[in-house]
Amino acid sequence: MSGVGVGVPKAVDTIIGHCLLRAVVASEGAEAAAVKYGAGATVSKWEAVKVLARVTPKASRVAEFIVLWAIAMREEERDALTITEYERFWKDGERQTYRLQKEFRELWPEFDTPNELARVVVKKIDERMSKKEAMRLPMTLRVSAELP
Repeated sequence: MSGVGVGVPKAVDTIIGHCLLRAVVASEGAEAAAVKYGAGATVSKWEAVKVLARVTPKASRVAEFIVLWAIAMREEERDALTITEYERFWKDGERQTYRLQKEFRELWPEFDTPNELARVVVKKIDERMSKKEAMRLPMTLRVSAELP
């Protein structure tokens, strides 16, 4: 993802924006998505709404997973977590946690866990930040210049 963000609209240059774009690519396949939605392609607004409506639930879950991972890392004062440590911290069920990790890997196949992405988020979390503000991070935190 290095270099992403050059010319990327501000609304897309967020955790949720990256997850949405990656979810579109994952659902269509990289080559098909490049042809259908890439540079020079014309997509009707209706088609864009349909595809985004289809991928938004997964993209939202993955973005939330990244931010929750970052919050757990910060609270535990750790540079990295394992999936089991995340599960214990949030008291989530094992099956649910592994489903989230599977979805994460579908959108971010270059990473096994969100550790690298969560480190970017941890840098942005202020001690005075409320939980509500932290949960808005996927939609507001600009990340391209800092993604590994």
